[in-house]
Amino acid sequence: MKSSILAVAGLSLLTLLGSCSTMKNNNKQPDTSTSTSVSTGTATKPQATTPVLPAFAGDWSIIELDGKAVKVNGENHPKLSFQADESQPDALTVIGFNGCNYLNGTWVVKDDKISTTGEFITSLKACHDAPYEQAVNVALSNVASYTAVSPLEINLLSATGRVVMKLRKQGIDFINGAWRVTNIEDRNIKAGIKIVIDTAEGRVHGNAGCNIINCNVIVNYDKGFGIEFKDVATTRMTCPDIAEEQAFILALEQVATAAPGKNADTAYLCNASGQKIMTLKRLSPDELVDD
Repeated sequence: MKSSILAVAGLSLLTLLGSCSTMKNNNKQPDTSTSTSVSTGTATKPQATTPVLPAFAGDWSIIELDGKAVKVNGENHPKLSFQADESQPDALTVIGFNGCNYLNGTWVVKDDKISTTGEFITSLKACHDAPYEQAVNVALSNVASYTAVSPLEINLLSATGRVVMKLRKQGIDFINGAWRVTNIEDRNIKAGIKIVIDTAEGRVHGNAGCNIINCNVIVNYDKGFGIEFKDVATTRMTCPDIAEEQAFILALEQVATAAPGKNADTAYLCNASGQKIMTLKRLSPDELVDD
C-alpha cells in the first residue's frame, strides 16, 4: 500500500512545487515553475530510529482552529503527522498540510511544553480553495503546549492556554484488507460477498456475491473513522443470491463511518446515524481465492 500523503510530503518537500490540485488524488505531476520556500533550510525525510513520543505517534486530522470547526472532506483536509527526530532528544519532525501547501518543521516536547527549533519550511502556492491555509499557519506559530484529551484527540495550546488547534487521529487503517460480509442490517448473509479495501489507493474490489464489484473509497476527515464508498460499478450477471447482492450495494452506498470490532478480524460499517449496517470478518489469503 502507499505511504500516507503526509509521509510523502516529508520526502518531497524540497521539490514540491505543484499547485493545490496536486494535493487531490489525480496522479498529476506537480508544476515546478512558480514555487518558493518561506525560509532557507533543507527539508528531508525523517529517518527515525527511536520511538516517537506515544501521544503524537501517527497521522492527525486538524478538526478545529481557534474554536472554529474545520470542514473539508477529502484530500484537501488540513492535517499533521509526527515522527521522531533522532538528531536531538524529545524532538519531533512535524509534517503538515494546510489545505494548499506542505509544511515541515521540528518541535521539542518536554512534559506538556512545546518549543520550535526554527521556522517551518513550506512550499508557497496561491490557492483559491484553501480556506484554512492561513489559520493553520498562525495556529502552528502559536503552539506552546499540548493536552492529550484521549488516545485519539490532542489539543494544541498557546502560551496563554488557549486551544489554537484540535487534532483527531486518523485511525482508519483497521478497515484495510480482505473481508467477507457476514451480516447486512441484522440479516445473516449466505452469499459469498468478499471485498478488498485499500484506503491508501482509494479503491475497493471484490465479489458482491454474484458480480464483480469495483468502487472508490474516500476517507472523510471531517468525522472520526469517516469513510464513504463512491462510484460503485458491477458486472451484470443474474444469480440466485442477487437479492443479497443488491442489499449489499444499497448498504454500501449508505456507509458514513467504520468501527473496529473486538479484535482485528472484525469490523463494522455504519450509516450516518452511527447504526451498524454491515459486519465484516477478515479473510485469510486462502479464503479470499477459495469460493
